Amino acid sequence: MDYTEMLFAFNVHEKTVHQRSRHLFRTPEPQRDAEEKTYTLEMAVNEVLAETRKVALMIRTSPY
Repeated sequence: MDYTEMLFAFNVHEKTVHQRSRHLFRTPEPQRDAEEKTYTLEMAVNEVLAETRKVALMIRTSPY
């Protein structure tokens, strides 16, 4: 694994942790424990990578 891959993995990890925390914070207090069990880090990683794919596609198809 080279430096770029490690940096990408670290950034994905940081965004994933932030995404999950934000999601759990927005969940009402009585449901938070149950949501913490169902909204896994894997789900958050998939969301972050989907956003990354969208941006990559926009960059790739940009005329500039």
